[in-house]
Amino acid sequence: MPAVVAVLAQVRESGHAAADVFAGTPYARLMRYDHIPARTVRFWAWLDSAVTWMLALPPLAPQFIATLYWLNGLLGGNPVAPTFEPIHLLFVCLTGALVSVWVVARLLHPVGLFAVIDGWARLYVALVLVWFIVGLGGPPVLWLFVFTEGAGTVAQLRAAYRSRGPA
Repeated sequence: MPAVVAVLAQVRESGHAAADVFAGTPYARLMRYDHIPARTVRFWAWLDSAVTWMLALPPLAPQFIATLYWLNGLLGGNPVAPTFEPIHLLFVCLTGALVSVWVVARLLHPVGLFAVIDGWARLYVALVLVWFIVGLGGPPVLWLFVFTEGAGTVAQLRAAYRSRGPA
């Protein structure tokens, strides 16, 4: 995949449409999203970074969770975070680290395909959050994340699947 990203960067710099350069090659399918602006990919990566870096760092993860529950209290829910065992915090930090790596990938190589992948992943995350809130009685503060995940889904998939106009 790094070779593909390097070639994409060269194509962008050349001013040629990547879809034209790769027509008839195995990479042609990847290029159907080259019209998505890099700023769209980077915007949603930066937004993710606002949360995930705190979750990735073991000393900050419990503080972030406590802040979420404080906000939850302002929304009428329980303001006190449950006690997390070390194994729970391990998975919080691992998840934060994995998402942080995904953030870095999108910031360094803001290609359209990454927007499509991120858009569909956000839809899945939003649906899982709704299931936890509605089905399992999760904290209402999670609706804020459903909103941001939904906004990211709509923005990125709309950019990906919009008509490119006449060829």
